[in-house]
Amino acid sequence: MAMRMEETDEEEALYQYQYGLYLMQSPSTISPANTLTYSSSNKYSHHLPKFDVDSNWTKYLSLSYSNSGAWILMQLAWRFLVSFMIALLVFYVAAKPPHPHLSLQVAGIRQFRLGEGVDASGVTTKLLTSNFSINLLVDNHSNLFALHIHPPIIKLIFGRLTFAISQIQGREVYGGSDDLTVLRFNVGTKNKAMYGAGRSMQDFLESEKGLPLVIRVSLRSRFIVIWGIFEPKYHHEAQCLVVLDDSYDKKHRTQVYNSTCHVINS
Repeated sequence: MAMRMEETDEEEALYQYQYGLYLMQSPSTISPANTLTYSSSNKYSHHLPKFDVDSNWTKYLSLSYSNSGAWILMQLAWRFLVSFMIALLVFYVAAKPPHPHLSLQVAGIRQFRLGEGVDASGVTTKLLTSNFSINLLVDNHSNLFALHIHPPIIKLIFGRLTFAISQIQGREVYGGSDDLTVLRFNVGTKNKAMYGAGRSMQDFLESEKGLPLVIRVSLRSRFIVIWGIFEPKYHHEAQCLVVLDDSYDKKHRTQVYNSTCHVINS
């Protein structure tokens, strides 16, 4: 009887030992979750250096102090650039050139002759030879900057007919700073066939009213301020109404005329 009780006690002890061993080993069943959590945290930690690298660039633009040489250089560079741009803007506002004033005047009509002739196809018509001199007066009120003037386009007009156009080729001309500059240009024709308009011109010249002509000038100008960073541009138009007489002034070497000029757009 005693032996059976001892065997029973040994079996219970063995069963408890195996059950305890099972409880000790059973947590391994959730170890994949722990491993997953661990690997997930490792994966998250891989992104942390990238975030730190990206955030390193922002510190160069921050106002907080750092002993880093790169931080000091970056701070000096962007602050100098901002200060320089503000200084340029203040200088431009303070020294902005005023609007230039341009005017036009007829300097003389050296020649205006209508004669009989034939055109290139042999048709008999009036041929016109003319030479007009125009003075362009540029009044630049800027004390610091010269005015750059593009070559003008000059037109001679009779009624609705533009019978001469002069588009002068060449470089820009200059109106000196705080100065009145006079520029002279010439426009005209040589043996230009006028057809029906030629007869009308001749009739006006021989009348007491005279021959009405229009001289129209258009041009562009600009200031170059601070190495071209600022470049104010202007478009100008002016015209003169000329009433031409048939007589010639030998003393002044010009056809007799009356003119009235005004600025259309400046």
